[in-house]
Amino acid sequence: MMQHTADHYEAVQSYPILKGYLEHFREVSKNNEIPGLLSFFFIQGQAALPFVRIPIGASNIDPRVSVFWIQDTRTGKSVAFEIIQKIMKDCDLECIDYTTGTDAAMVGSFTRVREGDEDVLVQTPGALAGRKGINFDEGSVILKPSQHSEQTVLFLQSALNAAGTGRNILTKHMKDGTITIKSEVSLWITTFPPKGIKEHVLDKGIFQRVLLYWRDWTLDMKRDVAHSLAESVHKRPSFTVSYEEVVNYFKDLEVRLRDRVLNLNGISHLEWIDGTDEDKEAWTMNAMDDMFSIDDSYVPALIAAIDEYYDIVENMDPKKQGVCASFIMGLQNYTNIIAHHMAMLEGTWTVTGRHIDMAKEILYDLYHNLIHWLESEVKVGMQAAETRQMEKQWKDIYFRTEQFDFGDHRGAHWVKKTEMLQNFGRAQNLSSQTSINNRYSQVSAKMFDQTQEGRNKYVRLKAEFRNMKKVK
Repeated sequence: MMQHTADHYEAVQSYPILKGYLEHFREVSKNNEIPGLLSFFFIQGQAALPFVRIPIGASNIDPRVSVFWIQDTRTGKSVAFEIIQKIMKDCDLECIDYTTGTDAAMVGSFTRVREGDEDVLVQTPGALAGRKGINFDEGSVILKPSQHSEQTVLFLQSALNAAGTGRNILTKHMKDGTITIKSEVSLWITTFPPKGIKEHVLDKGIFQRVLLYWRDWTLDMKRDVAHSLAESVHKRPSFTVSYEEVVNYFKDLEVRLRDRVLNLNGISHLEWIDGTDEDKEAWTMNAMDDMFSIDDSYVPALIAAIDEYYDIVENMDPKKQGVCASFIMGLQNYTNIIAHHMAMLEGTWTVTGRHIDMAKEILYDLYHNLIHWLESEVKVGMQAAETRQMEKQWKDIYFRTEQFDFGDHRGAHWVKKTEMLQNFGRAQNLSSQTSINNRYSQVSAKMFDQTQEGRNKYVRLKAEFRNMKKVK
């Protein structure tokens, strides 16, 4: 299972504004740091949307990040959006709550208006029209099987298609005419775990387009949060980064991105202001190839990240493997997107393998968390006793493998991954590298941190395992 805190991620350690944002988030929504981390990219994606397109072959993706958060009631989901919405509004970014489920509310409707001697139909755009963050506070409505919910899911899927591709256009045929809108929304969907949700996750395409975070809240966790709230009465928190600095970061980012688009197109600020939506989209698309560049480390790091995602499902039952692997294309897109977010945080126009690694570190945990949750119901993978035995075997091999200290922020206790795998294979009499890799993938996310130095990959037993008594 993933760690449900954020401070151990390299991105949080590297970028003070991200760490400062999380300080504000955790004061509002207790013990929900991973959604807090994702919410930063949710906001930044909307801030960057008018200016950033990421070229992928002959097409592109955009910087939006959408989230589906599944967690028990009364655990801070609703209050979390209050801080998101407050920051977005203070940054002049539109952000709304969606409360009704009608097609007209989502896509739009026609209103008859009397002009002179005749009635004129006026189109009123729905919630999915335009650029904004949208909160679906009762996402379970989307999951209830009905003709309407299926149509809702199709609208949401289309709304999340990449800006600039023309596929984010929503159309609804109505008795008074056809409603057509362009959607550039980011979705923040929350729900308690309704009955049968795991089957919906496996067969509804919307889940391949969002970052899905599930967490089970125990009674002890709820008690701890209650105690924390009690201790905060009449106590004002202190922050290393002020709220105004957080808001100004997003505002300044918009200015930096806009000015780069203007420079790449050779246009003035006044021309941008006077331009139509079609003009601005054309200028952004024209700047796409030069807005950011990647260095030589980017693609190898991306391929390594993809391989690690596939390693998670490699050992699964074939009946579920294909469905669970279908999430990986979305993960690949999000790895590109969040790597570009890291470059924005750093204030650089060159996206590197390090940015990919920081994105992968977060997304790998999210994906492993999702697969662990699905496995608990579909009953694939190892039984608990088998898992414990294999963990002991890997721990034993780790302590028998030569350890290295990098002398930087990564610290000591690293071992060469290939050497550890070879030692494991010899100890278990395994001649097949595939068999060794399969056994490693079954425990890797839970037991080991990973890094890379040159072409060599290194792993380190996580602290909670290193601090336990070594296997004899």
